[in-house]
Amino acid sequence: MPFVASTSKQPTAVLGAVSGFFLGNDEPLVLLNRLNLVSLYRETDDTLEHLSDYTLFASLKHMEALPLFDSKGSGRHVVFLFSVKQGVSIVAFERNSEGAIKMVTLFHGEVDTCFYQERPDRAFLCCSGCYQTLGDEILPVVTFSIHSGGVFLFDVAAAIASYGGRGKNAPLLDRLFSPDYAQNVLRKRKKQTLFTQGHLSASELDVRSMAFGPSNKEKNSAVLYILYADVSSKTHVSVYFIDLGVNEGQSRVQKKPIWPWLPDTLDVFPRGDMLRRRDVFLANVETNACLLHVNADGLFVLGPQLVTFVSSKSAGNSSTLSRPVTTLAFPPFSAYVEPVCCASLPTRDLLILFWDGTCIKTTVKEEAEGLNPGKMVLVNSIMLSLRTIPSSLVLLPRGHCVVGSRMAHTLWMKWFTGESGVLLENCGPMFDLTVTLDGPRVSVVASTGVGMSGGLSLQRSAVNVRHDASMENILDVTRMCAAGDVVILSFPGYSRVCQFQTTPTLSIKELSESPFDKSKETLTLVYDLERDTYVQVTSVGVYVVKGGGHGTYTIRNDELGIHHANANAHLGLLVFSSSRYVSVVDLTTLLSKVSIELENEVACVTITSLYTFAIGEWNSGAVCLYEFHDGEVVLKGRILCSATPCSMCVLSHLHTSRLVVGLLNGCIADIPLEAMTMEGAAQETLIRMQPVQLFNLEGHNAVLCLGEVPLIVILCDTGFQLTGIDFNDVAVCAVIDNPRIASKYMFFSRSENALVLGNIVDIKKLNSRFLGLNATVTRVKYIAWWNVFVLAVRHNEKDQMLLLMEHELTIAWVPQKDPVAIELLENERCVFIEPVVLGGANESATDTARDGDKTLLLGTTFAFPDEQLPRSSRFIWYSVEEGQLISERPQLRQLGSKDVEGALQCCCVVPNYSGRIALGINGCVALYSWNAADLVFVAEETVSVGTIVTRLQPIFQPDASYLVAFDARQSCFFIQVDTIQGSLKIVARDTEPRGVMDGVVLESGKTHDICFGDDYYNFYSLSRGALPSPSSSGAAPVAVARSKLKTKAQYHLGDMVTAMQLGSFAPCLLENTAVPVHSTLIPGILGPQIVFGTSHGAFGTITPVSNETYLLLKALEVGVASAVPALGGFEHATYREVLRAGQERGYSRNASFENANPVSQEVFRQRRKRYLSKCVCSGDLIESFLTLPHATQERVVREADQCIRGCFASMKSTLEEFLEHSGVDKHIAGESDVHLNGCMTVDGVNALFFEKGLPTLPLTREVVKDLLQKMQRIY
Repeated sequence: MPFVASTSKQPTAVLGAVSGFFLGNDEPLVLLNRLNLVSLYRETDDTLEHLSDYTLFASLKHMEALPLFDSKGSGRHVVFLFSVKQGVSIVAFERNSEGAIKMVTLFHGEVDTCFYQERPDRAFLCCSGCYQTLGDEILPVVTFSIHSGGVFLFDVAAAIASYGGRGKNAPLLDRLFSPDYAQNVLRKRKKQTLFTQGHLSASELDVRSMAFGPSNKEKNSAVLYILYADVSSKTHVSVYFIDLGVNEGQSRVQKKPIWPWLPDTLDVFPRGDMLRRRDVFLANVETNACLLHVNADGLFVLGPQLVTFVSSKSAGNSSTLSRPVTTLAFPPFSAYVEPVCCASLPTRDLLILFWDGTCIKTTVKEEAEGLNPGKMVLVNSIMLSLRTIPSSLVLLPRGHCVVGSRMAHTLWMKWFTGESGVLLENCGPMFDLTVTLDGPRVSVVASTGVGMSGGLSLQRSAVNVRHDASMENILDVTRMCAAGDVVILSFPGYSRVCQFQTTPTLSIKELSESPFDKSKETLTLVYDLERDTYVQVTSVGVYVVKGGGHGTYTIRNDELGIHHANANAHLGLLVFSSSRYVSVVDLTTLLSKVSIELENEVACVTITSLYTFAIGEWNSGAVCLYEFHDGEVVLKGRILCSATPCSMCVLSHLHTSRLVVGLLNGCIADIPLEAMTMEGAAQETLIRMQPVQLFNLEGHNAVLCLGEVPLIVILCDTGFQLTGIDFNDVAVCAVIDNPRIASKYMFFSRSENALVLGNIVDIKKLNSRFLGLNATVTRVKYIAWWNVFVLAVRHNEKDQMLLLMEHELTIAWVPQKDPVAIELLENERCVFIEPVVLGGANESATDTARDGDKTLLLGTTFAFPDEQLPRSSRFIWYSVEEGQLISERPQLRQLGSKDVEGALQCCCVVPNYSGRIALGINGCVALYSWNAADLVFVAEETVSVGTIVTRLQPIFQPDASYLVAFDARQSCFFIQVDTIQGSLKIVARDTEPRGVMDGVVLESGKTHDICFGDDYYNFYSLSRGALPSPSSSGAAPVAVARSKLKTKAQYHLGDMVTAMQLGSFAPCLLENTAVPVHSTLIPGILGPQIVFGTSHGAFGTITPVSNETYLLLKALEVGVASAVPALGGFEHATYREVLRAGQERGYSRNASFENANPVSQEVFRQRRKRYLSKCVCSGDLIESFLTLPHATQERVVREADQCIRGCFASMKSTLEEFLEHSGVDKHIAGESDVHLNGCMTVDGVNALFFEKGLPTLPLTREVVKDLLQKMQRIY
């Protein structure tokens, strides 16, 4: 089953920050590393201004700013990038002629001296420094670790000089640097070795930090300090000397022939004099020291308790015993916290940030008096405590600094005053998520954040409305009008007049007596503040009320009446229609400006500008734009629609006016007013199955589609986006234009019979709401039986269980102290929350049972610091006692518990096996049955499957019982449950050792697709065919026992998936009938969508699609990938290859190995094929087609068309088999008139695509653009 993977919310964690003069001028800039996104900021006097974001086809591990300046100070900083896949890039930034800042690539390559891919968590050290050449130029050098026991040295100038070959990048270097510097400094380093591997001393077991020292007096050399712990856990600082003056030719002569059997072409081992360990610079520093820092004053060693300092004046002394060392204790902390980052201030101070946000300034002073005048002393002072969890710190010249955080918000701070603010909001890593359903609307609730930043994040495609006031028990409202202090509610045949009251709270009071006409329905109401005049348009005429006196009709027509009206107080115009007659009235003089009789009756009308108005016609289905001047009306444009227009709104976007029209057949039409011509056609999109009634949300550049499932249409650069609103069945809406009232909108819900006054907080496609609990929430589960959320909150001593009602989360209720919280035992941690039915039949995922049998199963383990895995656990079952009132929160009542030996991890019910549950304990799956007589669970059968079972997933199907077990080391297993004998048997498994973080199972007919994310940032889908009946006998069970799960799809997501559930970020479920998302927005969706969250704060969606839809989208992806610049040299196809430890890297991927032996060529080809992305395409990259220039879009469409033709021409099997075994990324499309084999002609391809609702060949830019605009709206 193919998939489309898309990012719904970009990662917000900041893995690092650097600053520098990246544009070559005096303007300081800041770069933030956001995994696969680089954000650029500029320092201003008061804050930091965001400039641009750069999306990379890589997951960045490290980022360093490197200075390249000549002796006159001319030059710029460049940026070193190191990816998780061990790719290295050097990039620079420059402004183009249009003023935009571009990223340009100066170097890209792999670490050629590293043969294989290491685990991503092994590369955690990186630092940069400078050295002086023989020509007295200062050049940068970078050292980083990929595996333990060694480091890699990278010569930046040599890499820039050698990249491109034969001076291809010479114009770029001359543009970025002075020609003299590029020629005499950079290009002279061309023959130097780029990467050199250096081995550390065997005694340095645990390397914690490293830093370059100040520029060494010796030319072409640098000093590197290493902070490490030895075998006895004592901590020391060693010093290494690095020789950077030997080129490639000299290195081949000087290298040690330790391995003479290797060919001479493999110059991959370090030269004997490249990295030399001199001695132990500092011995026996603080045992838990974790950070090194070097500045002009000297060397600092930072630990949780002490700061150790060695002055640069004495650093050259070779004797460790005689070297003067200054030590100072930090102020005591309430808990053990480590320093995580630091930076040198211009005032000879050191700014140190600890893990808990504490900021300490360490001052270096010379002792003026006493026994040792001139001796360096340290003074600590606590500045402030930041509400974040720092991970990086960078200073800027104007006094600002940026505090980056992986776990919490990234802050800006003025270090001299302590003033700070949020630069980038970060929800933090995700631990768990759950999905709630409210009719057709879906909400995703995730437990995010660590410590004081922890809580719940509500993510949904629904706009948040702040409720200020409400009126209950109101029926049959047809219209609402608000102007000044007056509110008029229209009902069939009459109106009710109300008035706003702001004291003591905002409310609406009905007026028993008023000068307005209450005997007729009110269509619109306008208030003129200068003249203190109300204009009420009723179903029979225009009624005017001046001051507090009586009102009179200035225009009245009892025979025809008024059917439609629209007023604009700012323009001073009123337009209304009576059957086929349309009139425009000046609200100032209340005199008619123009009148016109039409051929067709009017269906709707709206004012578009001071001199134009638009109408929708019955019968013809036309939208007409009229212009009036001096009493004459001229038809300016006429657009034909597929159905009768029933509502219209005018919105402004990018300085152009667009007319959004709701049609009777459920479509909306988006019409640019400037482009309206005679007898043109509108671009329409079906969004619901009822007539579309639109309401203009003034001030938000969006319209609200009224109805049972309300939607909001948001205009954007690429068309429009769809989102929802957080309450149901909005039948009528009105704008409150009164500066004295905080509320701006009134909403009437027909199903709730309530009138709500409030504000729309923010309008965007995916809306977030965070409920802070000031603690880490490790587990969250929505229980539909009681409409509550059950949370596991992590505290130091033990976990705490909380219950939240759904409305408490949606209105951002923050509990200060929960009286119904359940405290677990000391050192007891919650591992799962699962609703079960005691003794239930387990025939479906939503079993119906008596309330007394519905229980909540809570699994816990007892965790101690000295145990790698818990040795004892238990599971507890609770009943939920609902409150007497709707607002009263339910409570948990414990019914019983069962002790378990081992580390309990997960739980699920056993399908079609009455009263049974399955538990994941260590690497085993155990069955437990409910004993109704003793009211206790009894252990039955156990089967060993892996190492640590992370999740159990039941598969519900008639007359069979199967489970899927996900394992943290051994991937996943298909387990058959014999409901007669009560035995467990593994019937299928994945043979690859993949560490599963979380997963789901999709059922499509008789096929089951197991989807999961692993600990290498990959996504996999494993397929299992038709499940055999457990009653089958003979040879069949033997064959089943040997079956393997087949990898059908694989893809590198670039981020670690920590939680995954069936759900959607679309405004409505794909399966709903009210809004036809499934059938019209994107064709070929085969099943429910999957939502996931990551360790870096990102949310995403994975959508299963048909083979035909996938082929079309994949062909577009290949075309877009060739058109989009590969920033930093990182290519999309390489980025999407799955990541595994042990992949060939560096020289192992050299083509010379393949040429040496014909057999090895096929071996290497098969190895690389295992890693290629398969049956998954990037929705993010495909959607970037909409932002490409017109000419580029045309080229992409042609390439995609040829790719599809070429695929069908080379197809010798079914489309599913072709996609499984052929890489579309590497496929070379034929000519546009390629002959298709067999009966699969172009007509046959078009017939297949047409049947699936896809665009047919030849593809056009307009059709592809429309398809991608629709695809954007489902996630």
